[in-house]
Amino acid sequence: MHPVILISIDGLRPDAIEAAGCIHIPKLAEHGSYTYEARTVMPSVTLPCHTSMFRGVDVERHGITTNTFIPLARPVPSILDVANTAGLNCGMFYNWGPLRDLADPESLRASFFERDAHRPEGDRRVMTYAAQVIPELKLDFSFVYFGWVDECGHMHGWMSPEYLAAVKHADECVGELLSQIHRQGMEPRVLLLSDHGGHGRSHGTDSDEDMTIPWILSGPGIRRQKIETPVRIFDTCPTLAELLGLKRHHYWEGKSLAGYCSSTE
Repeated sequence: MHPVILISIDGLRPDAIEAAGCIHIPKLAEHGSYTYEARTVMPSVTLPCHTSMFRGVDVERHGITTNTFIPLARPVPSILDVANTAGLNCGMFYNWGPLRDLADPESLRASFFERDAHRPEGDRRVMTYAAQVIPELKLDFSFVYFGWVDECGHMHGWMSPEYLAAVKHADECVGELLSQIHRQGMEPRVLLLSDHGGHGRSHGTDSDEDMTIPWILSGPGIRRQKIETPVRIFDTCPTLAELLGLKRHHYWEGKSLAGYCSSTE
């Protein structure tokens, strides 16, 4: 089984990838299965979107509607919890605190958090630590989160020159992370996406600018293709489970795209 790395770039609009002159994210798409027309959930806000990403259900099911976590009335297991229960080593590397509730603390073999999403250096520190620890501990499943793109959108506006520079920086972090991991002999499957987009200096609405996200799966055994079937953010969780060889939990509402994206060659 190949290790799996989930990369979330907060607030990344699909149309910003080309506009910012990104190199590494398009390369992942070129060598894998991708869509720039995936859809997130409403409200298109960071914690509700990531909760759907990790727990495989829409907002109506998990009940998280703001960036403040509340215990789920009807708990739904996170992909991190299911992976840990199956004996896999999991890690989480992030710079925005409320994401800590995406899994039970004991589900993580390694965790790095520094409250530093308000500047590009914060993303670079996440990248540096993840690049060191993922190969060192031979993690089976890792979550890497970059928060600066979203923060920059709030400060300067989505699609502003400053925002596009932040997107370019995130792309460079992705490239360096994967380059360092490859140099350590690891050949991971990478699933890269965002939680939501944005417009003006905000997000959270059902507009296409807020709701449309990139969804890219690349790595060994993944077909090179544009994904034509609809993709929702809560399809991420069951897709990760299948990539990791885990049994799908019956509470998850999303569909796995692992079979659709797998190469038959």
